[in-house]
Amino acid sequence: KTCARLQQYFKQKGFTDCGVAGLMGNIKAESNFKSTNLQQTYEKSLKMSDEQYTKAVDNGTYTNFVKDSAGYGLAQWTYWSRKQSLLNYAKKCKKSIGDLQMQLDYMYSELKGYPGVIKVLQTADTVREASDAVLLQYERPADQSEKAQLKRAGYGEEIYNEFCKKYIKIELPVLKKGCKCKIATLFYD
Repeated sequence: KTCARLQQYFKQKGFTDCGVAGLMGNIKAESNFKSTNLQQTYEKSLKMSDEQYTKAVDNGTYTNFVKDSAGYGLAQWTYWSRKQSLLNYAKKCKKSIGDLQMQLDYMYSELKGYPGVIKVLQTADTVREASDAVLLQYERPADQSEKAQLKRAGYGEEIYNEFCKKYIKIELPVLKKGCKCKIATLFYD
C-alpha cells in the first residue's frame, strides 16, 4: 500500500517510470518504505523503538533529534542540517515527524534543490541511471560502492517490474487430453 502510494506520488511529479523506480529502490534500501524508521543501530543506543522515538520527538521529550546523527524516515535523513529542515517542515505543516505525506512533500521539496537529480528522474530510461543519481548525488550514504549501486538498482528493478511492466497471460493449447500447459506470463513495454 505504501509502495503504491509512493509510486503514484512521484509519477505525478513528472518522473519517468524508471525515475520513480530508481528513487524508490533507494528508499527501500534506506527505510524499507517506513516513514517512522529510526536507524537500527540507534534503537539500541537510544533505547527507543521507531514508534517511541517518533513520539518523543513529536511531543518534545526528546530534544536531540537534529544533532543525534541517527538516520530517520524514508530517506534516513542523518546530517544535522537536513534533519533540522525536516523537523521545521513537520512543525510548519503541524504533522508528526513520521507522517508519510509530510515526508514525501519534504523529500520532493528537498529534491528540487538537486536540479541534476530531478532532471535524471524526469528523463531516465533505465532504472540504474535514476538509482545512481539518487544514491550518489542525493542520498550520499557512506557506502557508495558498485555493490551498493547494484543492490539499490536491483530493488528499483523489482519495483519497476511490479508497477510498470505490462502483463498478459496466454493459456497455451492442450498437449494431451486432460492436460494443460502452465500459464505463461509475458512482459511488454
